[in-house]
Amino acid sequence: MNNPEAAKSDVTVQERFVEGDEDTVIDLKHRLVWLTKDTYQMTGKWLNWVQSRDYAKELNQTCHAGYNDWRLPTLEEAKSLYDKNHTNKDHMGQKAYLHPIFPGGFGFLCWTGEVRNKIQAVRFGYRKGGMMYDDVYRVSRGSTRLVRDMNNV
Repeated sequence: MNNPEAAKSDVTVQERFVEGDEDTVIDLKHRLVWLTKDTYQMTGKWLNWVQSRDYAKELNQTCHAGYNDWRLPTLEEAKSLYDKNHTNKDHMGQKAYLHPIFPGGFGFLCWTGEVRNKIQAVRFGYRKGGMMYDDVYRVSRGSTRLVRDMNNV
């Protein structure tokens, strides 16, 4: 007997993340394209919020991975990668809750594009799942994972 409900559930079990072209990861659930590596992994150095924003602009000028609309994630987008069902290792070898499709060795604190009072930006932590405000000029193990909307093809 053919069960349409069972077929429907098979489709919804689809993997959320798939490898994209040119060092990207596609988030099918949120329709986002993430760079596989964060800014620390890409540059070999920590960046403050201003440097992270400027790095996204540099990548856009060179049409990195074929796109010119890379940006810092919103807090909700950064949070959406935090998943206690998946563990990974950050740059210090500590447990962080980020899907293993992203290579280990990343910065566990992620700058977002959200700013208040022009001097503080939101950072999200992949070890404990919390957010904090930090000075936009403070480097302090700063990194971000750049993202773009899938609709902008």
